[in-house]
Order: sequence, then structure tokens, then C-alpha cells
Amino acid sequence: MEALQALVLTSTQLRDMLTDAARQGAALAVAELRADLGQSPEDATLQKLRSYLTEPASLSNPRDHWADSGLIRRVQVTSRGKPRSTAWFMKFQRQTGLHECFTRQSPAYGRRREWTFADIGLAWDPYYRKR
Repeated sequence: MEALQALVLTSTQLRDMLTDAARQGAALAVAELRADLGQSPEDATLQKLRSYLTEPASLSNPRDHWADSGLIRRVQVTSRGKPRSTAWFMKFQRQTGLHECFTRQSPAYGRRREWTFADIGLAWDPYYRKR
């Protein structure tokens, strides 16, 4: 018969271990929340869009997430670190067919149009693959 290793703890030792684990978990959660609070909603959406474009499986339903032209232009900045131009975006829309996709008015900016992450991804991949 094979010998099994066992660890015997008193109730005080177990409580101390669980308390330490809970403290570490809480500290991690607080650090993550602080990082999220320091980020604007636009920056959070941009980060989510970038991660979706590099790894489409990162979002379970990309049709529930929307981005406007300002965010799309910031996905891949110029060599000077500036967002792509409006002219670039107009060309991007025409060449990829994004202008034919369903849009909605931005809840935050009224007149701006927004596209779903899924449509942006479908336009983004072929546009940058052919270049």
C-alpha cells in the first residue's frame, strides 16, 4: 500500500491561512479596480477593441460592443503617435465596405456613428492583411 502525505492543521492555523488568502485576494481586486477607475471609458473601449482585433475570441459577443470613428482611428496610431487622419478613415470605410454596415448614433456624442466590433473586425483584417 502506498503511503499518503497529510497535513494536519489546527482550527487557528486554518483560519489564519484563510484570512491571509482572503487579504491577498482583496488586495488584488482593489488594485484591479483602481486601475479601472484611472482609465476613461473611451480608453477602456479602445483597449477592448484592440484586444478583440488581435484575438477575436477575447469577446463572447462582439455585436454588443460599439466604437466610433475616433476610436477606430486610434487603434493603430501613426509613427508620430497620433491617431490616423479622418481622410484615412474615409478611405478605410470605402475600401472595406464598413460604410455599408449598420450603424447607430453614439449615446455619448449624439451625431457620431458607431459600428459593432464584429463589423470593424471584418473590415480590419482584410485591409491590413493585403498591405
